[in-house]
Amino acid sequence: MTHKYGFGKLDYKILYELEKNAKIPLQMLAKKTGMSKQLASYKLKKFEEQKIILNYTVLIDSSRLGYCHYRIYLRFRNLSISDRENIFKFFSSISETILVSGIDGYWDSGIIVAVRKVSEFRKVWSKIARFRQNIEDYKISTYSPVHYFTRTLISDLGSGEIPKIMTLGGNDEVKHDLLDVELLKEISKNARKPITEIAKKLKTTPGIIRRRIKNLEHTGIIQGYRPFLNWNKLGYSYYKVDLKLNSYEKNKRIFSFCHLHPNIIQVDETIGGSDFEFEIFAKSKEKFLEIINEMQNKFSDVMESYTYFIISQPHKETFMSF
Repeated sequence: MTHKYGFGKLDYKILYELEKNAKIPLQMLAKKTGMSKQLASYKLKKFEEQKIILNYTVLIDSSRLGYCHYRIYLRFRNLSISDRENIFKFFSSISETILVSGIDGYWDSGIIVAVRKVSEFRKVWSKIARFRQNIEDYKISTYSPVHYFTRTLISDLGSGEIPKIMTLGGNDEVKHDLLDVELLKEISKNARKPITEIAKKLKTTPGIIRRRIKNLEHTGIIQGYRPFLNWNKLGYSYYKVDLKLNSYEKNKRIFSFCHLHPNIIQVDETIGGSDFEFEIFAKSKEKFLEIINEMQNKFSDVMESYTYFIISQPHKETFMSF
């Protein structure tokens, strides 16, 4: 497999190992991919320079910290390209937004907000509503929860692995303290940040930080680590699909189909959204429609219709508000 950025098998091996664990030490990454430590380091820097890897993120189930999540879809009117970019920058600067994306379709933007109370969400909405004259339509729903799958499609040779499920949202709060929160804020900025630097910033020891991270993983607050990738530069389009169903009796089977399909990377459970929602990476519209047709054939008795849009440009992805 080759790519316009000169991608080969080694490049995809690196990305797939990072997909499974974006915190993987450089020496171990080199060993697993069969290359020297120097070459692995060079390739990582290249990915970052080419903006293929935008960051290294931590999948944080902030519901276990007492947060709930709201999704906002916006349709703009009378906005130039530069005005849109400025609005996206503003949305990304709001500390409570954990995801900001551009959309091609009926909607122009998707935003996820993490807050503790409805009153906090109202304050965030008031900031967004400053642009009400430029917002033609909007829709607000809640996430509870979202199921992320290991994105096995990155594996050049086909991993043969069952994707790991990482679930964010819809859980009860677990015991944590201020140091846990400050630690999560630090690693959210860069999951590969050295523990020694984090310890220095938080005025504690590397040993304490390691134990804290292990406990955050054990309690499920940290669900995993993965690269924040610019999928357009990897040749993929990012489709969001909403199904209208006449029955929920086959939802478990639909979920299993999504989980095991390499191109389907997450399932979104919502209140106020569609009957069943999921997200697909595909290298062509034909491939996307092939997946949809397969689903329609398998679940024709419950699938009435579907709609979709393309998530066109990532602006922010953190999984925790800070």
